[in-house]
Amino acid sequence: MTRSCTVVALSSKKSFRRLTETGDRARSRSLSLVYRLDDSLDTINVAYSVGKKVGKAVIRNKVKRRLRSLVREHSNQMPNGDYLVMVSPKVVDRRFTELRDEMRAILPLGAGRGYGDGELDV
Repeated sequence: MTRSCTVVALSSKKSFRRLTETGDRARSRSLSLVYRLDDSLDTINVAYSVGKKVGKAVIRNKVKRRLRSLVREHSNQMPNGDYLVMVSPKVVDRRFTELRDEMRAILPLGAGRGYGDGELDV
C-alpha cells in the first residue's frame, strides 16, 4: 500500500491551536506526538518543536533535520492530518536508528494506531 503524499509545514495558527486542544497524543522516551487525523486534507501538515533545552542552534537544527527525515520516510504510510512532533533534551543522545524506532512506535501508521500502543520504553 504505497501512496504518494505531500508533507508540508503546519503554518495555520487556527490549525495549530485546534491540534493542541483536541489532538490525540502519543509519546516515547524522547519524542512526543500530537496528531489530528483528517481525511478531508490532501496533505500531511507537520510542525516540529525543539526547545532551547535541547542545545544550541546547531544541535536544534540537526534534530529538526533528523525529524523531517523520519517523517518523510514514513509519510507514505501516515494518514492525512495535522501533526506536532516535540522532543525532550534526551533526543540529543539518541542514535538515528533509535529515533526511527521511537517514531515508528508513536506514529498512527496505516489504518491502525501504529506499531506500538503509544508508549515506548526504548
